[in-house]
Amino acid sequence: MSDPVPASAGDPPAEVEEAPVEALPVETPSAAKIDPEAPWHRLSWRMLLVDPLGSLTRLIPLFLVSLWLGSNRSSYWFELTIISIVVLAGFLRWISTSYQIGRTHIVLRTGFFNRKVITVNRRRIRSVDTESDLFHRVMRVSIVEVGTGQADAGKSGAERFRLNAIDTREVEPLRDELLAHLKALDPSLRDADEEQWGSRFGEDIARWRITWARFAPFSFIGFGVLFSLWLLTWQMGDMHDRIMHLRLVTSTRSWLDSLGQPWTFAGEVVAVWLVAGVLAVITYAIRYGKYALTERGNVLYVQNGILRRKHQALDKARLRGVEIRLPVYLRLFGGGRLEPIMTGTKKGATASTLLPQAPLKDVRRVAVRILGDETPVTVRLRRHPWKAARRRITRGLLPFWIVATLFVLIRIDSGPAGDVWVRWGIPAALVFFLALSVDRIRMLGHALLPGLLVTRHGSWTAKRTVLEADGIIGWTVRQSVFQRTARVASVTAATPAGARGYSVMDMAADEAWALAEALTPGITDVWHTEAAPDRHVSPAMGVRRESRGEGGHPQRDEAAKDEQAEAP
Repeated sequence: MSDPVPASAGDPPAEVEEAPVEALPVETPSAAKIDPEAPWHRLSWRMLLVDPLGSLTRLIPLFLVSLWLGSNRSSYWFELTIISIVVLAGFLRWISTSYQIGRTHIVLRTGFFNRKVITVNRRRIRSVDTESDLFHRVMRVSIVEVGTGQADAGKSGAERFRLNAIDTREVEPLRDELLAHLKALDPSLRDADEEQWGSRFGEDIARWRITWARFAPFSFIGFGVLFSLWLLTWQMGDMHDRIMHLRLVTSTRSWLDSLGQPWTFAGEVVAVWLVAGVLAVITYAIRYGKYALTERGNVLYVQNGILRRKHQALDKARLRGVEIRLPVYLRLFGGGRLEPIMTGTKKGATASTLLPQAPLKDVRRVAVRILGDETPVTVRLRRHPWKAARRRITRGLLPFWIVATLFVLIRIDSGPAGDVWVRWGIPAALVFFLALSVDRIRMLGHALLPGLLVTRHGSWTAKRTVLEADGIIGWTVRQSVFQRTARVASVTAATPAGARGYSVMDMAADEAWALAEALTPGITDVWHTEAAPDRHVSPAMGVRRESRGEGGHPQRDEAAKDEQAEAP
């Protein structure tokens, strides 16, 4: 993992360094950033076709509902009005959008009625991402978005420096020009390589294999697609009835009904999962097909997608660690996924993903390659107190009592015919939730390495987090009523990167602040009191920790003693 550099947009020193540059007259805050010698550019004229087509595609459900409700009418003024408004809005966006690539800043002017000017200092650019859906690829244009780091995560779409659409032939030269300043961060890059600087040049870390699609059914992607299709066909009643009366569907339902409860219910669940699994494989291949992770110097390039192609350039200077996702439904089949912990990363469907669902050996290999050390990925974690394990069982069995109550209600409502639910359903649910609880106990743990925090917890959504100590800006220790009784606590490391906070769950309470002190020396200085100079007192935890030496810092005092012992 590369060391942080002062130019990183997520680091406070960069803000201090940039302040004199950004100090501009109040009267004309953006005029001073405009380069009078640099030309202004417009988006490609093909935007006049791509933008309305994309907007109308998203409005297809509205049109379907409108046509279904008014199937007997002869006038379609509503649909024509919507189409006219969308086309006019696309034209106004095209004529009101222009951008400039200046020597010190890039400037974007948008808005016809509400004028906006977005400026970005070129030295603060940390990523240039591109994407293109089916319409963009047909029209040979792409979307280019410039990222500067942490501040991008909270911006709306209107506040981002986003160019939709740029001629595809101009994307690579534009990306290379905007990221040229990162060449200084890579001493190994020769001047002869400057022409190839960008995503065209680098070393492959991982590439998508079609065999990875076997992990797609063990996710929730397919169920989301299936639910969306069900809603669409349900709104179109005729289509829904036709599907339900297909010979394959009716014969399958009749066979399942002949099995009797609860086997009919179990068979229906398996049938739905099979259909969702097929949809998940198709969706996974479309979303992550042609995936590639490439490294060049201080930049990671990620590309994926078949219909909607996405290219992301991630500055390793913003990297604060990695998160290995190990949900139990993937782990059982030897799979996982890898997410970056970076400043400025997005959330949800647009989040940066280093490696999608893939074999666990590939996930660990890529994690080791990015971190530069295999110890954080393979180190044996420290177990938590037995009371933490007890909490995993008591909390893990809470859903079981809900399910058991539901089976009992079914028995009461159905009479003797519902005995099978109590006889088979309750024991099966007990075994299932106990197995999850045991897996949560097995996954719980943490480790302290030089400059790194490694933590792991969960089962259904298990994850192993490797976080740099330099990226931690604060600590939070929480205790519920039940945690205080068990003398355990949850410690959260706050960071401007990734999820903004990463927790060590249910560790021993008397070691909570010692962990924070070990990774952030001096964090507990505020508890040193004149009345008790030899103690550190936590007002939140009531934990008293004896000091070793006059300085009041056990770790630093021990280091000082070691240095004195080694001195001649």
